[in-house]
Amino acid sequence: MDEMKKTKISFNIVPISSSNEQDVINSIEKYFIQDEPLNASVQLFKEEESVLKYRNFCTNLFYTGLSLMAVSETGEIMGAILNSVMSKEDYLIQQYGDENFEPSSRFDDIEVLLNKVRRDIDLFGQYPNIDVDRIMELKLISVNEAYRGQGVCKALVKKSKELALELGYQMMYVECLSYFAAKAMERFGFQCIYSLSYSDYVDKRGKVVFDAVQPPHECIKVQLLLL
Repeated sequence: MDEMKKTKISFNIVPISSSNEQDVINSIEKYFIQDEPLNASVQLFKEEESVLKYRNFCTNLFYTGLSLMAVSETGEIMGAILNSVMSKEDYLIQQYGDENFEPSSRFDDIEVLLNKVRRDIDLFGQYPNIDVDRIMELKLISVNEAYRGQGVCKALVKKSKELALELGYQMMYVECLSYFAAKAMERFGFQCIYSLSYSDYVDKRGKVVFDAVQPPHECIKVQLLLL
């Protein structure tokens, strides 16, 4: 693995097609689900219902046609980014429609946190002098462990930005659940507009939900990039 990291690997960023959706999901399950700090905290990957919900979550994102993957010259999937688009109308429905959602799985515990975050921020009001009506959401970025440090994440975000501009979106939005994801987005020019410490986030009974998150992951950060 160390030797592979020393050697620069050539790759291309291409759309995810129906023929390789399952390969992308397999890669995400291997290199993202277990490593992502909140998933690890609640041991999401040990609950069958949550894993199935995660697979459905990924599959639904493929339908947007905005998701991309990094493929080596030998055809190996090196990483993937799953994107979607949010309109102002969708945001308002989502923002106020999920307040009474009751979690029934570990996957849902994370969704409840994300719903709270979206209610806390005025996403479309962040730039009052600009009429923003559509935003590209970077929902998930996964890089094969063997290819980290090769610029795969940067290339996936850059290509997503190009696609967003081509489609006329005015902003890119990402919810960073890990310390490293937040740092990467900052390097790519994203601006943090909101953060919430995991130790301060409690459920309706006052219990800290994600009390097993490991350092250096301390909070969720919402970051924006104006296009």
